[in-house]
Amino acid sequence: MFVLQEPLKFRPKCRVELHVHLDGAIRYETIWEVMRQKGLKLPGSGSLADLRAAVQVKEPQDLCHFLRGFQIFFPAIVGDLAVIERIAYEFVEDQARESVAYCEARFSPHLLLPNQDTQPNFLQNEGGTRINGSVDGITESHSVSNDEVDVDSILNAVLKGLARGEEDFGTKVRIILCCIRGLSKWSWDVLRLCEEYSNRGVVGIDLAGDEGHSKEGQSAVESPVELAVFEAAKEKGIHRTMHAGEAGPASCVKLAVEVFGAERIGHGYRVIEDENTYQMCLKENIHFEVCPHSSYLTGSIKSLTTNSKRHPVLRFAEDGASFSINSDDPTITSTRLTDEYKLLYKWGFTEAHFSRLNFQGAIHSFLPPEEKKALVELLREVYGIVDYTIPTPTSLSPATTRTPSPPPKPSVTFGTWAERA
Repeated sequence: MFVLQEPLKFRPKCRVELHVHLDGAIRYETIWEVMRQKGLKLPGSGSLADLRAAVQVKEPQDLCHFLRGFQIFFPAIVGDLAVIERIAYEFVEDQARESVAYCEARFSPHLLLPNQDTQPNFLQNEGGTRINGSVDGITESHSVSNDEVDVDSILNAVLKGLARGEEDFGTKVRIILCCIRGLSKWSWDVLRLCEEYSNRGVVGIDLAGDEGHSKEGQSAVESPVELAVFEAAKEKGIHRTMHAGEAGPASCVKLAVEVFGAERIGHGYRVIEDENTYQMCLKENIHFEVCPHSSYLTGSIKSLTTNSKRHPVLRFAEDGASFSINSDDPTITSTRLTDEYKLLYKWGFTEAHFSRLNFQGAIHSFLPPEEKKALVELLREVYGIVDYTIPTPTSLSPATTRTPSPPPKPSVTFGTWAERA
C-alpha cells in the first residue's frame, strides 16, 4: 500500500554547474510577460504554450539551428537593465531549486547592447536583419535610455541580480564572460571586464560561437585577436575555458588546450575522434563541461566520425576523465539540471558517478583557492563524507574484549509461516 507523504521541506545543495548560458536560461513566463508588456510579436496565437514551442528545439540539426530560438526573445531583453537584473535574480532561484550549491553562468554583455550593427548569425532574422529591440517601428520603453546602456551597466545589472539572488536563496553564482567567434572587435573589452570585475564576481573568460569553419581533416584556426586575448588572460591570471569539439573536430580541442591554454573545455565531445588528443587531455587533467541534452540537439553526437554514436560522456566516466554535468541552454532544450541527471541515470550512472562529477566540478571551478576549499568542504558535509577510524580488537580494553560465542540453536521450529501463530 502506498502512503502519500509531503515532499522534503529541505534539500541540501549538493550540485555544481559550470556550463550554463545566463541568456539561455530565462523562464518562459518571464519572456512571455516582457514581450507582451513591450508589444513585441509573439509566436503563434501569442500564448505561453506557443512561445515555448517556438523557442524549444526538438530535433537535432546543427548549432546554428539550435540557437535560432534566441531570435524570438532577445528583442525583449537587449538594452533593458531592469529585465536583465530580473533574469539574473530568477536564475539564482531556479538554480537553488535544482539543489545547486555553486554555479558559473556565462554570457556576452556585448550581445545585450541595444542597436548593435554587428551580431552573430544566430541573432539575425532570415535575410540577415539584425535584432535591435524594436518591432514594427515601435521601440519598447526601457528603464534607462539606450544612450546610457553600455557593457559595464549590463554587467553591473547581472551582478546586482545575482547578489540579491544569493542572499535570498543561498546558491552562489559567479560569471564567465564570453568572447564571440567572428566578433573579435569585442574581445579586448571582454578581457578588460574580466580584469576590472575580478573581485566582484567575474571568474573567467570563454570563447563561444560556431566552430563550423573548422572542417573535417583541416587544422582548427581561430582569430589571432582571440589568441592574443587568451595569452594576455593567462598572464593576468584570468581563468580560461573554451567551446571546442562541439561543432568542430578534435583538432579544435587540441588547439584550445595547447595554443589557447584553456583549463576547461566546453562540450569537447569530438575529442574522442583523435585518440592522441584525448589521451593528452586525460594526462593534463583537462575538465570537460558536458551538456547531455544539448549535445544531441546541436547535432554534435550525430556528427561524430567514430564508428559508434555512443555518447562520449560514457567513455569519460569509464576512463576516469574529469567532467561535470551541465544544462547549457535550458530555455532552448526545455530541460534543467535534474533532467540531465535523469538521462545519465538511464545510461547507467550511479550515485558514485554523480558525487564524483560534482566534486570534480568544484575542484575545477574558477573560484579563488579559499572559496574553492570552502565549496569542497560543503560538498563533503552534504554528502556525509567524514573522517573516521574503525576500532580494531587491540584497541578494546580487556574488560570489553571477549570471544564471540555461536548463536543459540532454536528450541522450537515451524514448518510453515502460518504455524507461527
